[in-house]
Amino acid sequence: MGLILSGTFQLRSRLSAKALRLYAEQGILEPVHVDPTNRYRYYSEEQLLDARLINMLRAIEMPLASIRTVLSAEGAERAQLIDAYWKRREAQLWGQHNLAAYVISVVSANKETTMTVETRAVPETTYLTEIKRVSPPDIPPFIRSSADRLAELAGRFGGWAGPLTTIIETPVNDDTDGDVRNAVPVRAGVTDADVAPPTEVLVEGAGQEAYTRITKSQVQYPQILQAYDEVYAWLTEHKLTPRLAPREIYFADFMAAGPDDDVCDIAVPYNTEQHNT
Repeated sequence: MGLILSGTFQLRSRLSAKALRLYAEQGILEPVHVDPTNRYRYYSEEQLLDARLINMLRAIEMPLASIRTVLSAEGAERAQLIDAYWKRREAQLWGQHNLAAYVISVVSANKETTMTVETRAVPETTYLTEIKRVSPPDIPPFIRSSADRLAELAGRFGGWAGPLTTIIETPVNDDTDGDVRNAVPVRAGVTDADVAPPTEVLVEGAGQEAYTRITKSQVQYPQILQAYDEVYAWLTEHKLTPRLAPREIYFADFMAAGPDDDVCDIAVPYNTEQHNT
């Protein structure tokens, strides 16, 4: 195995001395030999391939922790990890594109609503729920893990009776954690006596709700705030007040959906009586 002095390795890999030190400290690309006398660092010819891969992965903004995972994998698994990362990145970029367009429309003198808000009647609904105090980054993993637990429990009561619903009980933003309730609809008649903590039963009465439909890319925070903004603006325009907390209604297979596929309704139940102010 031929050894390459770090200076030569820098030139051939196009990695700076600073980058090489960082990658060594992070356990991403460590020298195969360090001279005990002069502390010169040596790399192998084989490591040039990993160094060039690191350069390419950094060019698509892959985090160092993810790069470490890719380099520890072999063969087809490396490609699968990179593909999964890029699909997530594409969804994020699409979401940022939509958010940028919305921000531009907000600061424009002639802002136009970019989402259609509609209304519908909703029946009385019984939910199995879990509630947790979360920050924005915590919401997606909580939704996924809670949905798995609630789906298994719902099987005891005949299965799901409607789409997964995530109710935002209190505001969640960059400055404040909030209470989020994940809810799976089940048949009527289920009560708290039928379940054990942390699961709770929630029964919401029939009524009307305003909603707008969004794509998978628009679900990401803070892009999703646009949809909430549009629904609340519609309620204000029509002199209507919210009746219950806002919610995200996931009616499609989120994991299988593409960035532009409709997956979620942002909905706010409202009082049908108009206010005068």
